[in-house]
Amino acid sequence: LGPLHTQYDNQGNAYTSLFIESKVAKWSLKDLQVLEKIPVHYNVGHLATPHGDTVNPQGGYVMAMNKWAIDRFSEVGPLLPQNFQLIDTSGEAMELLYDLPIPLGEPHYAQIIRADRIDPEQIYTPAGIDPATWQQDPYAVAGGEERIERGPDGVHVYMTVVRSHFKPDTIRVREGDTVHLHMTNVEQAKDATHGFTIDTYNISVSLEPGKHANASFEADRAGVFPMYCTDFCSA
Repeated sequence: LGPLHTQYDNQGNAYTSLFIESKVAKWSLKDLQVLEKIPVHYNVGHLATPHGDTVNPQGGYVMAMNKWAIDRFSEVGPLLPQNFQLIDTSGEAMELLYDLPIPLGEPHYAQIIRADRIDPEQIYTPAGIDPATWQQDPYAVAGGEERIERGPDGVHVYMTVVRSHFKPDTIRVREGDTVHLHMTNVEQAKDATHGFTIDTYNISVSLEPGKHANASFEADRAGVFPMYCTDFCSA
């Protein structure tokens, strides 16, 4: 009862989520007969199978994206996670393999992609890339070019980020200044991600290897405010 979403495998079968029954139904595309149902926990919405909505579905697994968890995990408060459940469909009977709590809103849609189809970039090259445009940001900073400049629109801080160090590591401005931060992670080593945070001004930036980011704030109060890296790679 309550069919919501259907995905496919490479054996001529389809898998449909049954919201009211809290089950996943496996059925034959050839004769439209239900072959099997497996309980899920609970109130399943969307499904995902490997390449399951393409012309070349792979089969082998179904991920049930369930809206309720109730008794599946230890409770730490009123808010419970959604529950993604991985089901093995390669054998004679479907088998539940794994529960995965998801601390997000209602689960809607996902893709399962073969790992050998993914060829991600590991490092932004050259350093100073804006991931949104895949171009070198006009404010990108190279090693040796770090500086602080005052202009008509405020104070511009050109900063490089490397393991254990921001350069410049001290920024002095006047109360009322607009401060523009231009930060480049000049690391070219895989997974050398750094962070930059000034809690007082709600600034938190993730800087993957070679990435550039800009942030601005109004220095609206006097005082000393720490800036620090949120990725403790050299602690």
